Amino acid sequence: MKEKINALFAGRNGLDMWNYIIVAVDVVLIAVSMLTNSYLPLCIAFLLLILFLFRALSRNLAKRQKENRFFTDAAAAIVRQHRLNGMRWKDRKTHVYKKCPACRKVLRVKRRKGPKDIHCPYCNNDFRIIIRIPGELDREEKEARKAEARAKK
Repeated sequence: MKEKINALFAGRNGLDMWNYIIVAVDVVLIAVSMLTNSYLPLCIAFLLLILFLFRALSRNLAKRQKENRFFTDAAAAIVRQHRLNGMRWKDRKTHVYKKCPACRKVLRVKRRKGPKDIHCPYCNNDFRIIIRIPGELDREEKEARKAEARAKK
């Protein structure tokens, strides 16, 4: 029996990450269909099952691998952005995150008010940023506001 299954999947795509996600969505749709007594999720689940079988039994490996690579790259980008947002939130009081203008990589910089010279370790580009801390006024702004208050009196 095992030899027959191996012979069936020889030269075929089989299971990849995209197929696992299709099966997971399929299971969720079937559960929703059972809970809501609606046929629409069940019909969608049936179509996804057909897509799953098509992808798993396909002999066009190059095309299926390209689809899977596209999916995994998109998923990795979402995970990367989520992690970056988590780090930004965790470090919001001590660091700021700025993009290098040359390579567009995100750099973590200590949060100190004023101009800073930054060296990108990825592309060796040197650039200058000005860090303005929300809620804190520059000395010139404070003096200007005091002068306005005195002028109004």
